[in-house]
Amino acid sequence: MYHKNKKNINQSIENFLAYRKGLSELDKKIEAGVLVEEVNTINVDEAFLNVSNKLRRSNRTISLSWLTRIAAVLTIPLLFFTIWSLFIKNDHTMVENSLTWQEIQSPVGMRSHIVLPDGSDLWLNAGSKIRYGIPFIRENREVDLVGEAFLKVVKNENSPFIVNSDNFEVKVLGTQFNVKAYPEDQQIEVALKEGGIEFYYTKEQGQKVYTKLQPNDYLVLNKKNSEVLKEQTDLSKYIAWHQNILIFDDTPLLKVAQTMERWYGVEVVIANEEIKKYKFTTTFENEPLFRVIELLELSSPIAINYKAGIMDSNTNTISKSIVTINKK
Repeated sequence: MYHKNKKNINQSIENFLAYRKGLSELDKKIEAGVLVEEVNTINVDEAFLNVSNKLRRSNRTISLSWLTRIAAVLTIPLLFFTIWSLFIKNDHTMVENSLTWQEIQSPVGMRSHIVLPDGSDLWLNAGSKIRYGIPFIRENREVDLVGEAFLKVVKNENSPFIVNSDNFEVKVLGTQFNVKAYPEDQQIEVALKEGGIEFYYTKEQGQKVYTKLQPNDYLVLNKKNSEVLKEQTDLSKYIAWHQNILIFDDTPLLKVAQTMERWYGVEVVIANEEIKKYKFTTTFENEPLFRVIELLELSSPIAINYKAGIMDSNTNTISKSIVTINKK
């Protein structure tokens, strides 16, 4: 008789588990909720006395494993609900909350070299910052970027490296490339030195723009119209900054001024509209600001005035130095 009952119980458990596999997530939640309400209505003391009295009157021996199986059948829905609540309910939120976020900034006027937890090298340009989660090596190695960075990514086929910034992402396995994505700029620039990368951009309408880059590809994305241009070119002027080299190659004065602001932490004022059309071709390697001003004046019909920042005694901060560019 006992073996027959045991067989029936085993069959009931298998039927019950098969039935639960077919339930939707909503059905499982509703089922667990009902069970929780039922458990709350049970008088535990009274139930214990009833079971004890029945056991005293019974001459049969009840197997502990048999009772354990019954308890397991009754507990499965509640156990599932607990697991679902803790781990399955919001897996993304759980992962986010389990990460420790590391943020690194490179202030205006400074550049930084960072070695990421996976051994990848990252150079952060002036006025830029990155953020990444720890643990870093997961399904993906992800970095959030604001500004400009040059990266030498350690290859890991099991964990692609992704740079996220401003509605786009660059996905790689191992390579060397530059990403320029300052929020105030009207374009996003990606330059690939070696390896291969995939570039994804999401338009305002939700459409995905995708392209692959090969070595020496230079990509520009216009933020206004989402137009993507790609060309093969010498990348030196786009990536030399991470070696403290500034290369201007037929570069408009407005862009020269913007680069100087970020590079040296100054404010540049162009006082004459006519000179905005001037273009410059020159190279600076580890040059101080005064040397750059001197060389720019010598190479073009412009005059540059430098006014040092002033200390504010109330806030103990120094205002930005001002560089004014005018026509000679």
